[in-house]
Amino acid sequence: MAASRGDRDAAPVERFKPTSGALLGYAGLLAVAFGIGYIALSVHTTTGLQVALGLAFFGVVIWTTQLRSRATVYPATVLLKNALVDCHIPLRLVESVTATSTLNVWAGGRRYVCVGIGRSVKSVVKAKRSTSRPIGASRLQDYAEAANRANLDERATSYEDFVAVRIEELAEQAKKSPGPQGPGEQEQVRRTFAWPEIAALVVTGTAFVASLAL
Repeated sequence: MAASRGDRDAAPVERFKPTSGALLGYAGLLAVAFGIGYIALSVHTTTGLQVALGLAFFGVVIWTTQLRSRATVYPATVLLKNALVDCHIPLRLVESVTATSTLNVWAGGRRYVCVGIGRSVKSVVKAKRSTSRPIGASRLQDYAEAANRANLDERATSYEDFVAVRIEELAEQAKKSPGPQGPGEQEQVRRTFAWPEIAALVVTGTAFVASLAL
């Protein structure tokens, strides 16, 4: 797809930071780095080598599962990064975007997710409860609760909602701009593998297993 190929060298329009797993992920990487550094300086044994290789493998796992997932918008596409597979979605194909426990982008009648951006389970459950009306509740009470929610929304819009609304805005702008001009060009969603992370998992995992035979 020509638009995606051009976006590879284009500057991002907007980057969205991950909202889930970041604190735990960075703390885990810090612990891994400390452990490897301590072993490299003080533990020069076979067991130390095995532990260091195991920590290295664990560090790659932390990066791929907790920190890599994020969303980035380019001039023609929105890139949803996940642990090992990325989705390149043309902005002109985006139909709607919502934020639940994951960031959900609908395009071509299908849903594509980014697990790095999403609400906590507690907030999702709370939102569902707030939309349900208790038996016997008065219409006046409904109006009061709706007004309170509106006031809260005005004061503090969640970052997840901001991401969803912003991507929809950029998609609408893309739909108003001229599309691909080349013959036979068709916009479609592409999936690519995170080969650097896959290679790092294979190398560190193989090295750790091999070290166990020493």
